Amino acid sequence: MTKQSSVGVINYSRARLVVNFLGSMRLAVSLLVLLAIASVIGTILNQQQPYEDYALKFGPFWFDVFRDLGLYNVYRTNWYLAIVGFLVLSTSTCLIRNTPRMIREMREPDTAMASAYDPQGMANKTEIVSSLPMDSATQMVVAVLRGRGYRPKLHDRGDGGMVILGRKGRYSRIGYILTHAAIIVFCAAALYNADIPVKLAMLTGSTQPENNFHIPLSKVSKNAWLPVGNPAYRGTVTVPEGQSTQVAYELVGNGYLVQPLPFRIKLRRFHVSYYSTGMPKDFISNIVLYNDQGKVLKEANVRVNHPLSYEGVQIFQASFVDGGSLLKMKRYMLNNPSAGAIHQEGRVGQSVDLSGTTYKLKLKNFSLDNVVPAAAIESVPAGDQQHINLGPSFTSIAQSGSGSGAEFKTYMQPISRGGQSYFVQGVRTAFGTPYQYLFIPTGPNGSIGLFMKYLSALQKQAMVNKSENNKSYVLNTFRQVIARDAPSMTADAEAAYFQSAISAILQLKAYPVPFIVTLTGFDHRWAAGLEVTKWPATIVIYWGCAVLVLGIFILFYLPQRRLSVVLRTLTEGTEVIIGGTSSRNPYEFTKEFDGLVTRLRSVLRNQDDQKESNDG
Repeated sequence: MTKQSSVGVINYSRARLVVNFLGSMRLAVSLLVLLAIASVIGTILNQQQPYEDYALKFGPFWFDVFRDLGLYNVYRTNWYLAIVGFLVLSTSTCLIRNTPRMIREMREPDTAMASAYDPQGMANKTEIVSSLPMDSATQMVVAVLRGRGYRPKLHDRGDGGMVILGRKGRYSRIGYILTHAAIIVFCAAALYNADIPVKLAMLTGSTQPENNFHIPLSKVSKNAWLPVGNPAYRGTVTVPEGQSTQVAYELVGNGYLVQPLPFRIKLRRFHVSYYSTGMPKDFISNIVLYNDQGKVLKEANVRVNHPLSYEGVQIFQASFVDGGSLLKMKRYMLNNPSAGAIHQEGRVGQSVDLSGTTYKLKLKNFSLDNVVPAAAIESVPAGDQQHINLGPSFTSIAQSGSGSGAEFKTYMQPISRGGQSYFVQGVRTAFGTPYQYLFIPTGPNGSIGLFMKYLSALQKQAMVNKSENNKSYVLNTFRQVIARDAPSMTADAEAAYFQSAISAILQLKAYPVPFIVTLTGFDHRWAAGLEVTKWPATIVIYWGCAVLVLGIFILFYLPQRRLSVVLRTLTEGTEVIIGGTSSRNPYEFTKEFDGLVTRLRSVLRNQDDQKESNDG
């Protein structure tokens, strides 16, 4: 029997220890600090971006460190969810343990808690000896407390004495209850929005992200598809103008999951406006939602911070990119410039075969406008304009069969510098390094055709006149080309063009590929980057935040002030012990307490004392 009792005591002690730990202030504060740190990281660092972007930004070492810590998707990592879960458990323990007592206190002070209402244990206390009898002194104290806004309650001590308890702000405890309940509500809602069922499915292996970003949707594994009725999700999708989609993609690590949508999204039109500096000012997507039968469910313009909402699903404007614009190009062969220009076409995102070479040209991106500071290209701005729009450009990657290649940024419009117009192209052989710019002078028709004819003539003359002075045949060849192909060029224009052509030829010695591709035309098409979210608990979080603010307001501006007055009968009169305390702003309460004591000293004098004082 003794052994069983000992085991019961030990188990009870352990359970109480666990409850005390979960309900401790230190644990709650520690969890809140960790949660704040994680939230700051998740705010500063863009979440759920492609791993390539993070690797380029942080380098291989820190990329691996941050990936292992889960910083690329903070709000859905196991450690973040564990912190939120422990915070819910800790706050619930505090609320369950303290709420019943607080409700009882709000209804009626618990006089059994002697430490809470003992005047000697309060922050402010004093003693008064009155010649008035107990009943008269009690009536005076009650009248003064009522006059100061307190609600006095009388309790018989049982030893002939009396205890008078008075409180202000007894409902301040509601602030404690509301703040803790609000934390529980929006943390629980955040856990719901974290899509825990999908995480559990990934742990069991029934759901596996797809790692191949280049396969069509029809080839994506069934294990990478999420259910249509998924309770919460956050995915992204890029929709070109005039096209539609019925799925969103949720990035998970180095792969993605496919989230079917309960409707089809079609992008009718896309519009973007810019500041004078070239930064996007506003971009708007005209979106139409259809059901499976083709019926229009909703149409709206979606812009930044103005999403489209339909049946709990929100569509946000996140970004914009090229949507597969058709580019028309000319290719000039540097090793055979006399062959003339070769016409090529291709859409952004596709690769173009370059006949006669071992290269393929991948059309990476297209920009309709390129606004740069005028000083960056040594151009004189017109009027007060400090920026120049260089016009359309496209980015491409030339890759040979042997694996060598380079990246190019090619501008369509010639750029004027120092009175001479140039075709401009940025070149780099390593991704992430700055572009090195090639400047080739353009002829009277605005193309580099004249330069290529001069280069072809130079190559021929170099083979024929190997012994001739370099300066002589270079200049003579130039004059012959100008006389034949640009006879209307002035002497000053000839001199400027010649100097520019020689500089371009020197630059071409380090050019990484045997051809130059220029842009001659395009059929532009935008694509909108949309974020599709379904967070049913978001409204609960908003209400939780409102309740939290209300609870904090009550705690700060409705402090609880307690007074305890103990009266004991003396041989000649009554001893009055007064104590008071406040849950907030003790300085203000001390002044109130001193005023109260002064008033009590005045009223607790007997009638004879007051008469003698008046006669004196």
